[in-house]
Amino acid sequence: MIASLLAVEKRFPEIWLTGPPKGAPPELGALFGKTLGLLGIGSIGIEVAKRAQVFGLRVLAHRRTDAPSPAPNVELAALEVLLAQSDHVAVLLPLTDRTRHLLDARAFQALKPGAHLVNISRGGVIDHDALLAALETGRVGFATLDVTEPEPLPTGHPLYSHPHVRISPHVSYGGLPLRELLVRQFLANLTRFLAGEPLAQQVRPEIGY
Repeated sequence: MIASLLAVEKRFPEIWLTGPPKGAPPELGALFGKTLGLLGIGSIGIEVAKRAQVFGLRVLAHRRTDAPSPAPNVELAALEVLLAQSDHVAVLLPLTDRTRHLLDARAFQALKPGAHLVNISRGGVIDHDALLAALETGRVGFATLDVTEPEPLPTGHPLYSHPHVRISPHVSYGGLPLRELLVRQFLANLTRFLAGEPLAQQVRPEIGY
């Protein structure tokens, strides 16, 4: 997530040189002083917020419930407020009946013009036809998509060739020591189970994840 934000602000890989530079260097952006909107503030959102704040980003979050923010210095906001104020929007939501196509044409109309959209959760949270339209008008300045709907997109899909879109093959988790993390989580839950305590990371069918 943080890598994708930096890539857009620092214009990677556009600024890499293949020969002597010509003219003045390109103008680059920075994360400091910008606003990151988190759609979802679960375990992933908390970790993204921690890292984002190190870069001087203001962090807003929108969540399903009215519970207080689980992360310090993260402001909770209504969806429309978050979209209107965020320079970067991170999609961190599960795909449920409530979140399918949450980011549709109406949502993109509320988006801050030129905002960067990053989706590392589920492709179906975004209406891809509405996203393409928003990219064409500049309402979405850039989209970084680790997930799509369908996944993968069919050959020749216009998002593949759009100059303001980068698509990766659902690998945002890549590089993590997954086996170690899973074993650690299993052992922690085993300890809770033996102590008669509630388990962590439980699936709740009534909310869809």
